[in-house]
Amino acid sequence: MPRPPTTQYNVEFPSRFGIHARLVRFLIRKKLDFHTMVTTRVGSKTMIQFLAPKDRAFREQLEKMGIAVREDTVFQLEIPHHHYELHKLARTLADKDINILSLYSMVEGENMRIVLAVDQPANAVALIRKLGFNPDYTIYD
Repeated sequence: MPRPPTTQYNVEFPSRFGIHARLVRFLIRKKLDFHTMVTTRVGSKTMIQFLAPKDRAFREQLEKMGIAVREDTVFQLEIPHHHYELHKLARTLADKDINILSLYSMVEGENMRIVLAVDQPANAVALIRKLGFNPDYTIYD
């Protein structure tokens, strides 16, 4: 059975003690298979980003709780682990007015695996293919 598409959830809470624990407990209770979580504080807000299968009911439950939610389509690719390659990727996207919304990276040997969210995913994927890379909407741990 094919996996549902992966989305990047961006949730925003008032910055209070225990907020991260509450969200993780909620994700576990809902049995949502989440991974690659990043938490940051911006002013009086806590922003949490995580990757998980797209689930409309889950999003609606968060919104009913008064939590601001944004979803971004993500894709992954591998590039050689060299700072110029990342620069070339970012410059190529910028030259076509494609904005990088978030970027996760992990070095694996001589390659860098990148998970990207951009404001024009279909255009970015086509452009990245022209650069000779193989972007993929299927995200694995």
